[in-house]
Amino acid sequence: MQGVDLTDLPRLAPADLRLLWVNDWYDGPVEAAVELEGARCLMLLNAPLEEHDAPMRWVVFRLSEEALAEEEHWHALFEKHVGHHWCFHHEPPLEPAEPRDRRAFYEAYEKRGPRTLGPALGWLDEMPSARATRPTASS
Repeated sequence: MQGVDLTDLPRLAPADLRLLWVNDWYDGPVEAAVELEGARCLMLLNAPLEEHDAPMRWVVFRLSEEALAEEEHWHALFEKHVGHHWCFHHEPPLEPAEPRDRRAFYEAYEKRGPRTLGPALGWLDEMPSARATRPTASS
């Protein structure tokens, strides 16, 4: 992801978010679905992976209903064909499952079009927990 200027964005505390699932990982989440104030959002690493020495900072983006539906669609396909080992939203947590047909997911995912992101809501420099630590609108 191309970097976003964090100057005018609020800094979020990890406790402000709940980690729902991880879409991509490289020494930490590159992108993940998170919950912020009861809304599902997308958290993206705010630097190219090539910047190994840069501190990890993530930007949280609002998702439209359509964008959220697309994220949930791809996540459901991942769980179906690859597994739910990066899922934290199931209550109670699911046991790790054997992958079924990884190619069925990754071949389709390679054809995925560009995302439409809403506005940036804030940024953080510590990974959020998979457990809700603050009450949310849905609590």
